[in-house]
Amino acid sequence: MIGVDEVGRGPAIGPLVVASLAVPVEDVERLIKLGVRDSKRISQAMRKKIEEGILEISEESDWKYCVLPISPESIDISRSLKSLNEIEEELFIEAIKRVTLTHTNAKVNLDPIGNNPKLFAERMYRKLHFERPNLHFESRKGMDDDCAVTGAASIMAKEFRDRAISNLSNDLGFNIGSGYPSDPKTIEALKALTKGDIPHVSLRWTWATTINAWKKNHTVPIPARTINGIVLQQGLNPTYLRDRLN
Repeated sequence: MIGVDEVGRGPAIGPLVVASLAVPVEDVERLIKLGVRDSKRISQAMRKKIEEGILEISEESDWKYCVLPISPESIDISRSLKSLNEIEEELFIEAIKRVTLTHTNAKVNLDPIGNNPKLFAERMYRKLHFERPNLHFESRKGMDDDCAVTGAASIMAKEFRDRAISNLSNDLGFNIGSGYPSDPKTIEALKALTKGDIPHVSLRWTWATTINAWKKNHTVPIPARTINGIVLQQGLNPTYLRDRLN
């Protein structure tokens, strides 16, 4: 059985993280005994303990896992070409590939992307069928609470992102909060992280929350990230920067 989930879709700061976990059906009970459920419904200390248990068992058993982060810069650049849903779907596909082989026969339980879980599962099947013909997909709201394997993937993604945010706070020397726009500490952090000539690298520059914070510090539009570098948006005369600002 395979579970896939994401964490960090909405934050203005930090990565979006997708995780997958593949375990033999007979081992699902071991996840339940670890206390696995949706990562949003258990404490940080419990999440850490469960993650440690998953990693320990994976070393001695036939469990495979994958954690894939996508940086704010990659999100911003990709959003000029595709929707956030499409970006996430690509990560889901890659996360599934990394825990399976061509001949793998498994049920894949997915927390849904978008408002139509059935359609999402069908789309994932179509995109993976030729490379993974023996995978069967199901998606429904709350899958990370109903399915222990999906819940475990949720926990692994959440722990990875939490560490990234904690490390960023340490590097900056102040608490940036959770990275979500509803967090007062994050709102204060955005004010500080948009004061320079360009927004801080850890921010998602295409997010409305980041743009609004930038507007309070500057009279020019927020720069744009492109595959060719940073674009300083100065009306009709943008300046293209390849590697760094002079």
